[in-house]
Amino acid sequence: MYVIGIDIGGTFTDGICIDETGDTQVTKVPSTPADPGVAVTNTLERIANSLGVKLQELLTGVTRICHGTTVSTNNIIGLTGANVGLLTTKGFRDTLAIREGVREDRYDYAVPMPPALVPRYLRKGIEEHTQWDGKEVVPLNEEEVRAAVRYLKEHGVESIAICYLWSFRNPDHEKRTAEICREEFPEAYLSLSSVVLPEIRDYRRFSTTVINSYVGPALSKYILSLQQRLRNIGYTGELLISQSNAGIMSPEIASEQAVRTVLSGPATGPASAVYVSQLHGFEDVVAFDMGGTSFDVTLIKERKPWMTDETNVAGIYKMRLPMVDINTIGAGGGSIAWLGLGKILHVGPQSAGASPGPACYGAGGEEPTSTDADLVLGYLNPDFFIGGEIKLSTELAKKAIKEKIADDLGMDVVEAATSIMRIINSKMVDGISAVSVRRGEDPRRYIMLAAGGAGPVHAAALAKTLGMRQILIPRSSSIFCALGSVISDLRHDSVRTIATKTSAIDFEELNKGYQELEKTAHETLDIERIAEDDRYFRRSMDMRYIGQFHEVEVEVPDGLLGPEQLAEVINRFHEAHETLYAYRDVVETEVLNIRLAAFGRVTKPVIPEQPYEGKNASKHFKGKRDVFFEEAGKFVTTSIYDGDAVMYGNLIEGPAVLEQRTTTVVVPPSFTLEVTKYGDFLMQVTE
Repeated sequence: MYVIGIDIGGTFTDGICIDETGDTQVTKVPSTPADPGVAVTNTLERIANSLGVKLQELLTGVTRICHGTTVSTNNIIGLTGANVGLLTTKGFRDTLAIREGVREDRYDYAVPMPPALVPRYLRKGIEEHTQWDGKEVVPLNEEEVRAAVRYLKEHGVESIAICYLWSFRNPDHEKRTAEICREEFPEAYLSLSSVVLPEIRDYRRFSTTVINSYVGPALSKYILSLQQRLRNIGYTGELLISQSNAGIMSPEIASEQAVRTVLSGPATGPASAVYVSQLHGFEDVVAFDMGGTSFDVTLIKERKPWMTDETNVAGIYKMRLPMVDINTIGAGGGSIAWLGLGKILHVGPQSAGASPGPACYGAGGEEPTSTDADLVLGYLNPDFFIGGEIKLSTELAKKAIKEKIADDLGMDVVEAATSIMRIINSKMVDGISAVSVRRGEDPRRYIMLAAGGAGPVHAAALAKTLGMRQILIPRSSSIFCALGSVISDLRHDSVRTIATKTSAIDFEELNKGYQELEKTAHETLDIERIAEDDRYFRRSMDMRYIGQFHEVEVEVPDGLLGPEQLAEVINRFHEAHETLYAYRDVVETEVLNIRLAAFGRVTKPVIPEQPYEGKNASKHFKGKRDVFFEEAGKFVTTSIYDGDAVMYGNLIEGPAVLEQRTTTVVVPPSFTLEVTKYGDFLMQVTE
């Protein structure tokens, strides 16, 4: 029996197939942006070929396919989402435009307003009002709702977001509005703020709900198409979708809660990092994934990925949901090198993507990329990229770098390639600093975990700059997010606003609130057919000092809550606040929201231990080639090893290069690499 993880990236689609013994098959195929589902079936066919079986034979033994998708992300970044209409309380249709009253760069008055996901003429005010305690003040004007829905339908709206004031206290008006929408416009995709984010603060609730409507139609269409495609090739098992909180969920819930998939792709990487690093006894890890388009980095402390409850999607649109705190920058293997004003060299964020790809692919790309520079500097084997499936052209890489960069800067090609490498490495160092140094965490106290198809090429240079002495490179590093989707549990997050001083908490209402959240969570897990024994819950509160605007999420103990348990939670808040902001106050605290994370446990594959082979890796030696190392300032004759064949105990001293079918590990002169008992690579600084 098998479980399969598939993650679609900007350049490649990664796949991993794991059987009950832990034996794995890893594959990469080019992504197909025009129809991502094609890359999914191509991945399955490639896995079947590697196992020596027909596709239908493979699929009969697959119990679940876990899938990370960039459909929602791309819709927002490219502003290609649905045509959305907004129904809101009369007088509040400009909430989306006013936002929180500040620019993305508040000190730059020339920053233009970002394009609204719902233009003003498609925002309709409805006569209705519910006050802060949920009491109806103005009844819902149903005729206005009907007229507004007809208007939106006439203007080509595909999706409708329903966002009324205080609906998180009393959702009746939103529910009735949804019923009318289904009567008047049954084909429209609907999002209710009382379902998507039943939480205080209008703009964040409105924005998150609108994002759900903006990406929902495309995602639900994609999921339906993918399900049909899988049925057509004979798959009858379970399909699960990765979400932004590093959990997975059923396709039906993903279609309704599309906003939860905005970070579907990179979010499972940290889950994979926790899983692999704890096998080796590491608790504090800086994990990154450098793929073809982006560089995603997160901080893992005491085996827990750093989480956040909100982010600005595409740097602009506010989204408030629990998610892994991932810092993403445009620095991948396909990142394009270009000259700006004053002939200043930049790398990224633009990417050559899957088509045409870097110049060295020979597929029509003419722009020099990070991959082209890596090839020119000798890190990559032109005859063994993706196991030799893609033949790289060193001449085309040199030509692109020469014509676009080197000639204008008066450099030779190697100097220009080195400059490209330095700049992209510098960007990635800044990205790592953003999740560590800027939070008061010293990266030198952490282990670096390098993943992604391009990550192990650059890892040592990043570690050396940051003063980090150990790098863990999983053997499955090139398909890390695909692995993460396979080992992640199902997860659903829910929230309820209570907004009260801790001294005035009604414990009966508090316990009732958590019980109702659990009841709803059980109903969702019932739909997903999760057994009772495989369910577990994590409770928390959003707390702050009175007078503060931002909250800190604090874990809450299980069981009934009373004064003793609340005192423990308050103490946890003080400790967390001091850790985050370096001080604790003496003023009273208050609780804004209560939260529940509900999990459905999945069976995780076992990673088997390898037999000990010894330190001598000479039997896996492939030959030598010249590789450029900055420490030497020149090309150095370097030993090349078969990275897929090396075994537990093998010790390799730099300079060396390990060539795996789907990635390359560069070991500079000042590093050694040892193969661990799980077949992973542990690099250490020797100086």
